[in-house]
Amino acid sequence: MKIPSFLKNISYFSLIIIIALCIHSCVNQPQPKTIVIAPAPIKDTTAKKVVSDTVKAWQDEDFGKIIFNRKYNDIARYIAGMKAWPGSPYSKEENDSVWIRFHKNFDFSWNQIAISRLEPMTAWGNTELAEERKAKLDIFYPLSGPDILHANYFFPDAKNYRLYALEINGALPDLDHMDIKTTENYVNEVYKSLGDIFKRSYFITSRMSTTLNAQNVNGTLPLLCVFLVRTGHEIINLQYFHLNDDGTETPLPYDSLGTRHNDLVKIYFKNSKNNSIQMVSYMKCDLSDGGYSKNIALKKMFTKMKPCVTYLKSASYLLHYGFFSQFREVILSKSKTILEDDTGIPYKYFPGDKWYVSLYGTYVKPVSDFSGVFQTDLLQAYGDTLLRKPKKLPFSLGYHWNTTKQNLIKAQIRG
Repeated sequence: MKIPSFLKNISYFSLIIIIALCIHSCVNQPQPKTIVIAPAPIKDTTAKKVVSDTVKAWQDEDFGKIIFNRKYNDIARYIAGMKAWPGSPYSKEENDSVWIRFHKNFDFSWNQIAISRLEPMTAWGNTELAEERKAKLDIFYPLSGPDILHANYFFPDAKNYRLYALEINGALPDLDHMDIKTTENYVNEVYKSLGDIFKRSYFITSRMSTTLNAQNVNGTLPLLCVFLVRTGHEIINLQYFHLNDDGTETPLPYDSLGTRHNDLVKIYFKNSKNNSIQMVSYMKCDLSDGGYSKNIALKKMFTKMKPCVTYLKSASYLLHYGFFSQFREVILSKSKTILEDDTGIPYKYFPGDKWYVSLYGTYVKPVSDFSGVFQTDLLQAYGDTLLRKPKKLPFSLGYHWNTTKQNLIKAQIRG
């Protein structure tokens, strides 16, 4: 594919901003600054307890000892517009009129996407992703933003979900030290930040640069937690780490968050169906050739990374360009299966002697925000009803939102 000459001379960050502004523009409306919480466990003196309150720690084969701190789950449920569990210190806050309206609006929007998108995704995955679900490999989701939602619905039982994007890690709000007005502003910002997920199924970068900044929602972590509790999971604990140059990780105290390059956050949560412990990690990083080639720690970590299932969605066609070639090779070399739409890795990188490709939905010209990324070979593959036999896609997920003109591509490595 020929790359426009002007793209060769601009940075990844500049390109992201250009693409985001092409998709949507927004107005920065700062809110009172959110205070972060300390990781010290809380003392629950309420007689009624949720099930996990009787468990002080889990010994997990993969994660080791996981200390239970229910406060993270209580905060997550509150900012997700969900009723508090018995013993939560935030149950009294549910009488606030703003929170009540937030709760009702969130329930309505969530139920809408559950019926139209999430439930059909689950049914589709039961058949089309049965092999990948059984394997339970790590889910590798670059260019994700805080979208654990769709990855978890496609692959509900994965032990680890690894997300990487440009947005800050952030922190949960300290509800104990926020006044009513600040709390009301905060939950409204949470709901606002999810508007594009509810309406379109993907985040818009220009919106995230505002809604996820430190003065509003404060990073990806709050939305990751919101998605986890909304999908019926229980958050057990969270921990920040620093990625060292040798690819190892060093735990960080909470107050050191964001002071160094290559920090990441991990959320440990309990599976809502089988009570197993799972983990989602998120790391702010630059995956373009310019950023990746200079990041010794990230390169070392990906070199050590075990075979995985890669998920790509609404990825701004970045992996089509030459300045993402190094990271594109990481994905191709580490993935047993790649599930993506046409915005991910171009079809030409899946030759038939190396990959078995399954096609779903309909491939049409990319939306007008993106030019030079139409794939003639992919269109021909979709037209080959004899060899490829594209299957129907019973849900809308991607840039052609609210239409039936969506596509998914599943590429499985041969051998």
